[in-house]
Amino acid sequence: LMGNIILLKIPTTGGLSHLLTMEAFHKSFPPGTINFISGKGRVTMPPLMKSGRVDALAFIGASSAADRLIKDHPEPHRLKVFLQLEAKNMGVYMPNLFDDNEGTGEQVDWDSIMKETIAGTLSYNGQRCTALKLLFVPKDKSEGLSA
Repeated sequence: LMGNIILLKIPTTGGLSHLLTMEAFHKSFPPGTINFISGKGRVTMPPLMKSGRVDALAFIGASSAADRLIKDHPEPHRLKVFLQLEAKNMGVYMPNLFDDNEGTGEQVDWDSIMKETIAGTLSYNGQRCTALKLLFVPKDKSEGLSA
């Protein structure tokens, strides 16, 4: 990283989850090394790419969006590119999610679990880079989710 800066575009949905990342970078790198911008990618990214001042692009999202960003660069053949396209995001259900409420005898709230699972997998018809595509459930609890 010596002599370079990094500009991270934070997603508009779920951006607050990057606060811990920002804090870790702040503690680990000299001031000005890591910078963050927010906003809609279709608005914030094209001007940056068209400037030609971006030497490398790491992108997670749709292949069509990556193609547009690369084409926006005045010298796309010199652009170093790392792409993770059509994401396969995981939903991991921790075993304690299914425990009764610390011995109170309260039942597992399957309705809430299913509501959040469906929202994470099917909102925007699953066509979001944040959509859950793979669900990992403890074996002894999987029957409750598949019923």
